[in-house]
Amino acid sequence: IQQNATDILEIIPPNIEQFIASNNNISGNLPVSLNNLPKLRQFIMASNALCGDLPDFTQSFVTLQELDVSNQTEGFTGPIPEKLWRSLSLKILNLADNRLTGTIPSLVGNLDELEVFDLSNNLINSSLPSELGLLGGGASLKRLGLSNNALTGVIPYQIGQLQGASVLLKDNHFQNQNTSTIA
Repeated sequence: IQQNATDILEIIPPNIEQFIASNNNISGNLPVSLNNLPKLRQFIMASNALCGDLPDFTQSFVTLQELDVSNQTEGFTGPIPEKLWRSLSLKILNLADNRLTGTIPSLVGNLDELEVFDLSNNLINSSLPSELGLLGGGASLKRLGLSNNALTGVIPYQIGQLQGASVLLKDNHFQNQNTSTIA
């Protein structure tokens, strides 16, 4: 599919539960209408040419379980919308390989159901909140990918409490540099 994202997504019905359109050449910004999908559980548009700001999925943040908009050739920019950090039903949040900026707030610790959290290859420029150690309730998280950003400070000891998770932190600016993999 080689088409503009707005042309495709403006016409999806509001009761849609899944939208999957990965590995295409869909370009442009995601439309604001994505904020009005109250039943959306899965939104996957990895490996396209999307850009601009991420929508906050306002109406679906209660039901959204999987959001994967990774590997965009153009790349999303700007900060991650605060509403996403409040999406308590999220199991997969993959925003890797974009140009996202900003911080990882302490609200990230509220994502109890998270199994995959990947922000690798972005421009995130903050220290790591200790609440990352609470992801997936400390037990369900399988992968935490934060490599190749501009993360600083000390790696919180709470990250070492993630049971059975692959934790990827390489190529950042941490004070304690022994960070290729902890798990």
